[in-house]
Amino acid sequence: MSNKNTHGNKHIQILSALLGDTDTTLLHQVLENGRMVHIESGDILFAQGDTDKSLYIVLSGRLRAVAEREEGMYVLGDVTEGEPVGEFALFSNEPRSASVYAIRPSLLLEFNEIEYVRMTALQPTFARNLTSVLLKRLNRNNLQKHLQNQPKNIAVVHLQGNSDISDWTNSVEARFKETGVNFIVHQYDSLYEKDKDTFFSKLEEKEGLNFFVCNDSHPEWSKDCLLYSDLVMVASDFNASADIYPIEKKLDMYKQHFLNKKVYLLLLHPEKAPNPENTRRWFHHRKIDLHIHFRKNHAGDVARFCRILTNKAVGLVLGGGGSKGNAHIGAVKAMLHQGIQIDFLGGTSAGALYGFGIVFCDFDIPKMDYYSEDSAKKNLISNDYTFPILSIMSGNKMSSYLKYLYGHLHIEDFWITTYCISANYSMATLHIHETGLAWKKIMASIAIPGVFPPVVINNELHVDGGVVDNLPIEPMFRYPVGFIFAIALSGLTPHKTTLEELPSVGKLFWDKLLGRKKYKLPGISSVIINSLTLNSTQRQEQYKSSVSHYLELDLKGIGLLDHKKWRLIIQKGYDQMNDFLLKIPASEKFW
Repeated sequence: MSNKNTHGNKHIQILSALLGDTDTTLLHQVLENGRMVHIESGDILFAQGDTDKSLYIVLSGRLRAVAEREEGMYVLGDVTEGEPVGEFALFSNEPRSASVYAIRPSLLLEFNEIEYVRMTALQPTFARNLTSVLLKRLNRNNLQKHLQNQPKNIAVVHLQGNSDISDWTNSVEARFKETGVNFIVHQYDSLYEKDKDTFFSKLEEKEGLNFFVCNDSHPEWSKDCLLYSDLVMVASDFNASADIYPIEKKLDMYKQHFLNKKVYLLLLHPEKAPNPENTRRWFHHRKIDLHIHFRKNHAGDVARFCRILTNKAVGLVLGGGGSKGNAHIGAVKAMLHQGIQIDFLGGTSAGALYGFGIVFCDFDIPKMDYYSEDSAKKNLISNDYTFPILSIMSGNKMSSYLKYLYGHLHIEDFWITTYCISANYSMATLHIHETGLAWKKIMASIAIPGVFPPVVINNELHVDGGVVDNLPIEPMFRYPVGFIFAIALSGLTPHKTTLEELPSVGKLFWDKLLGRKKYKLPGISSVIINSLTLNSTQRQEQYKSSVSHYLELDLKGIGLLDHKKWRLIIQKGYDQMNDFLLKIPASEKFW
C-alpha cells in the first residue's frame, strides 16, 4: 500500500491525460475513491480465469499482459503509465482473459466493481471518458496493436566497460534536445547507494527518457537498472570480440522468460565506417529482438536511433511487379527530397530487388542512379533463355550481377533492418528473410514460377514471394515502427476483353508479327504472374488500410518485362509519390 497523497499532482496529470478534458475536481474524486496498490517486479496483478472485476489505472511502472494458449504463453503487450488494465472483465462480466504481471515496480489505482459503480453514479463523466478510451483501444488498427509502448527507462549494458561511449550518448542527447525530449544519462551514483528505492522512484516523476549505463564495475547497480528498465540495450564496439562477456553472464541477460524485457543490440562503428561484414557473429548465443548499426557522428543514424526509441520510426514496404519495380527508386527519391527518412524496409519480388539495392546504396541518390543505369545496360533478363524444364529463363545473368553487387554481404549487414519474403514451395508456407546472403534471398524472392528457376535454401525450394504476399505489410508490424508507407505496383484492376473466344495461335502469331494489335490480350509472362498472385492481391487489399500511407502507382502501358523503359518508370514513380506527399494534410506530415 502507498499513501494516496504521495505525488498527487503527478497522478492528477496522469488521470487528466487518460480521461481528456475533465474537471480537476472530478480527477481529485477519482484519485480519492480509488485504492493505491503497489506491486514489485515479477508479482502478478491478476491471473487468467480469475473472476474478480477490479479495474486498474497504472500511475507508474510497467505491466505485461500474458495469455495462456495451447502452444504456450503468448505476450499480448505491455501496459504503461496512464493506461487502464482489467477493464474488459469489469464491463463484460466474464473471467479474466489474460494474466497481468509487473515487469518493474509499479503503482496502480484500483477500483473494484462497487467503487466503480459508486464513482460513475456520482460522476457520469468518468464512465463516459473511460469508455471512450477503451473504444479507441478496441478500434486500433493492426499496426497500433503490434506497436509496443515507448520505453521510459533503458538499461545500456556496455560490453567494453573500460572504453568511453560519451560521443554516442552526447549525440543522442543533442538530438533528443532538438526534438524536445528530455533525455538523461545515469552513471553509477552515490545517491543510488544511499537509497536506491528513492533514487529510482524519483526518476518516475520526471518526463522523458532515462539511460542507465551499466558495466562490470558495479554489478548491483547493473542488476537494479535491468529490474527498473523497460528495454535493455547491449552496446558494443562492432569490431570487438563477439564472444559472450562476463557481465552478460552475471546478469543472465538471455534467459528465456515471458517477463523478460526486449533486448536490442547496438553496434557502434567508427566514423565513415565501411559496410559492416559478418554481423551474424554477434547473434551466436544471444537472444536479440533487434540489432541497430550506429556510426559515429552520423546524423542519419542518430536520428534513426532516436525515432526507434520514441516509436516514430518509419517503415517502407515495396510490392512486386517486374520491371515496374524501377518506380520504387523514383518514389524513394521523392520521399528523401520531402525529408522522409526510412528506418525499416521490406519487399517482395521487384520490391526486394530494388528495395535491397536502395538500402545497399544507403539512400545515396547518386549511387542509386549509378546502379540503376549499370543494371539496365547489362540487360539482365535478355538472352537468358534456357531449355524450359523448370523455367524459361536460367536466371544466370541476374544471379551473377547480384553476386557481383553484394558479394558475401548478408541482409543483417545492411545499415538498416531489411527483409524480403519468398514462398517456400517445399513446405507451402511464406518465408520471411531478414538474415542470410543478400543475393540469394533476393533471387528467391524474384523467382517467378515458370520464368526463373526455384532457389534452394536449406534443402527446400523457394519461389517468388508474390505468390503468397505481393506487398508484405504484415511482417513490418514486428518492428518498432510508428508509421508505415506501402507502395504497390499492381492492384485489383479489372481486365475485361471484347472477344467472345480466344483466336487461334496462328491468328495471334500474325497479329503480333504484323503489329496490328487487333487482339488485346496479356502476354504469357503477365498471365503467369497475375494468375499466381490473385490470392496475394486479395491479401494486399486486406492489409492496405492498416498502414499510415498507401500508394498504388499508376503504371499503365508498362509491361512486367519492359526494362528498357527504366528511366520513364523511375520518373513516373517520382512524380506520383511527390504528388501524393504534397496532397497529404499538413497535420499528418509527421516528418
